[in-house]
Amino acid sequence: MAYGIKIFSANGALQIDSSDSSHVLYQQYASGTTGGATSGGYSGGTLNFGSATATVSGFTRGEDLVFIQPTGSTNNVKAYVYINANGFTIRTNVTGVSFRYHVFKKVTSLADPTSDYSFVVQDASGNTVFNPDVLSARIKGRLTGTGSISLSGKSLYGLANLKFSSITAAMSPQRGKISGWCLNWNSARDQLSFGKAVVSGQGYAASSEFELAAATYFDSTLPTVLIIEAPDP
Repeated sequence: MAYGIKIFSANGALQIDSSDSSHVLYQQYASGTTGGATSGGYSGGTLNFGSATATVSGFTRGEDLVFIQPTGSTNNVKAYVYINANGFTIRTNVTGVSFRYHVFKKVTSLADPTSDYSFVVQDASGNTVFNPDVLSARIKGRLTGTGSISLSGKSLYGLANLKFSSITAAMSPQRGKISGWCLNWNSARDQLSFGKAVVSGQGYAASSEFELAAATYFDSTLPTVLIIEAPDP
């Protein structure tokens, strides 16, 4: 290997190989803070999650990774995320809360660093593929299904996710409920939980008993979410 870096463990196992395209490094592309979330109102006494949207220039849907964290010190902030063509929309149970975010891209070519410390990795074409000045996605934990991660004093961000677990129906003019998987922070932002919550009262409005049964939807598969520690943007 003429360019790049390889790192081996004490027993000789290859840990890092910058020339191995099957192992992808992500580094920060953009960061910021959304505006305050709008109110979603209520439907039949059920809270509809409000929304906060961020537009990111150069965003690549289906490839870029988005990690979010609410601002302030409100406890029990829940959120899930719609990924858009040019950014994302966060749905949350707390009106007015804004969210910090970090967007990570696959590393293909980065600007040269300005720092005189650490090290730089380049590929055979001379592209900088590791820049110590740019924040890397350092995973602190992974949750599959219900669970939580707590790291005292750390600032935890959760990977943007969208997974509905159930959509129920009610006889019109009433509507059923929509439940989904949500990230959930404590007030210190150093504990992040993942679990199901009712996110909307805009489920199905059935006009017959047949529709009432046929419109009910359940998904028992367990999604996975990644947790990182990162500084505020």
